[in-house]
Amino acid sequence: MTRVFIAYAESDGEAALYLATQLRTRGIDLYVDYNRMMQGETFTKNLMNEIRGANYVVLIQSRAALNSELVSAELSYAIENGVKVVPLVLEKLNLRESGEFASVLNDSPIDFSEWVKTKQARDAINQLETRLKKRPDEDVITPDTVTNLTELVRLEGHGSWVRAARFSPDGNTLASCSNDHTVKLWDTRNREIANRYPPLMTTLNDHRSLVWDVAFSPSENILASCGNDNAVRMWDLDEYPTPVEFTRFVDHHEPVFSLAFSPDGDLLASTSKDNSVHLRDIRRIKVNGIAEAIVPLLHSSFVYSVSFSNDGQLIASGGMDSTVRVWQIDRSNLRGLARAKPTFLIGHMSWINAIQFSPTEPLLVSCSHDKTIRFWDMSNMREVGMLSGHKDSVNSIAFSPDGRLLASTSKDDTLRVWDVNSGQELVCIQAHEKWANGVTFSPNGKLIVTTGGDNAIKLWGINKLAGRG
Repeated sequence: MTRVFIAYAESDGEAALYLATQLRTRGIDLYVDYNRMMQGETFTKNLMNEIRGANYVVLIQSRAALNSELVSAELSYAIENGVKVVPLVLEKLNLRESGEFASVLNDSPIDFSEWVKTKQARDAINQLETRLKKRPDEDVITPDTVTNLTELVRLEGHGSWVRAARFSPDGNTLASCSNDHTVKLWDTRNREIANRYPPLMTTLNDHRSLVWDVAFSPSENILASCGNDNAVRMWDLDEYPTPVEFTRFVDHHEPVFSLAFSPDGDLLASTSKDNSVHLRDIRRIKVNGIAEAIVPLLHSSFVYSVSFSNDGQLIASGGMDSTVRVWQIDRSNLRGLARAKPTFLIGHMSWINAIQFSPTEPLLVSCSHDKTIRFWDMSNMREVGMLSGHKDSVNSIAFSPDGRLLASTSKDDTLRVWDVNSGQELVCIQAHEKWANGVTFSPNGKLIVTTGGDNAIKLWGINKLAGRG
């Protein structure tokens, strides 16, 4: 479903309310910040997340909007993240006065000025509906386009197995980690990624052993990394081109396998060979470099993966004991989690390599050495489906940003993409020459990245020419 973010000046609140009402009656999912109608608003993390998750930003264009610092921040953030801006012209302006936004505002604007005269603008709403419901970009990976998935770029630079790769929230940076003890940062800002190799930005060499995982904070310009040296290292990316390790957690006493930030960035979880998940309150990490609390959550064996639910209320982990454990997070009593009894999800016949919550549904997915992928309904904590097809251990899984697709990689060297609703395997690709280790989607849904035992990082996307006569 199309998701729309409405950008408007506080003085145009009545028009924004009319627009939101009209679009909702036509089945369009949208976000409108009602707070600014009453008291104004600042550019918050919530607004950033909403823009990043939108297909379109619809701008109610007026002089007040272009003079609004909030609207300017929203337009800048949309452009930065590749979100299409659709202008509804409430007031005709000299676009030269709009400076950096002139080209955006001149991009097929829709006349919305009838609203000023009659408080009705049905023709404009009809045009907008047609624009919003047109077919998505051909290069977005969807159930309809995924059969044209092809290798766009192979990145080489690591000297040994590449364990994982993760995108920054804005999609502009890709971090990879390897058995060669390094973390590398790659520049992925170029939208036409197939035409130019993403350049290597920098290499972080401080780990003393293999690096298992990396994770970007959703709220700060911070990267976390972990590995066989038992440490979780926190890197300040504002210091680029030489990111600084500004603090380090050494509360695990065995290798650290995986990392996850909560959706608001306030919590950081890590899993370890010491049979535990450590949950940290890091709200003030950039201020004092320490965690306000470190809470251990226990398993009976090694823990390989951890994930937060999209609303930040659940944390789940899985590992060598073949169970998924789920805890309800109480922010007012975080330390109490250490004594709380988790819900056990039992079904896998061997150890669990990775788990991930859906970005859109109360759904958890796990993958295992037993060659299966299992779906768990979080509303009743029960298994609701299983995918089989991989010929060996399933190493990693990743949801597409809209939650419609699930990608998986395996010791059988393949990348497979599945339709989440039907459970159908849509594509199977021989992805790496030796073990396909990690997999992730780009935030804009246009790339799948895999990492392998052949020391390579591969970027997969849609071949626009495939299937055309």
